Amino acid sequence: MEKNYFFHSSCFDKDLFQKQLIILNDHGIDYKIVNVKTKSQFRAPLDGYFEAEIHILESDFAKAEKFLSIWIE
Repeated sequence: MEKNYFFHSSCFDKDLFQKQLIILNDHGIDYKIVNVKTKSQFRAPLDGYFEAEIHILESDFAKAEKFLSIWIE
């Protein structure tokens, strides 16, 4: 049986992304991450581009929205 994951948000900041993952893990929410693009420079690793999408299981979506809406505003 395949699980239905719905797109929740895109994240462009690695620190915010890590905070969101910690919240999802602490509350037992089923999710998956889709790395859209990660590009970093060899000489300047902090000068790069990061984008990841958070997809949340259909049954956990309302619960996740309640916890993540604080960080997305």
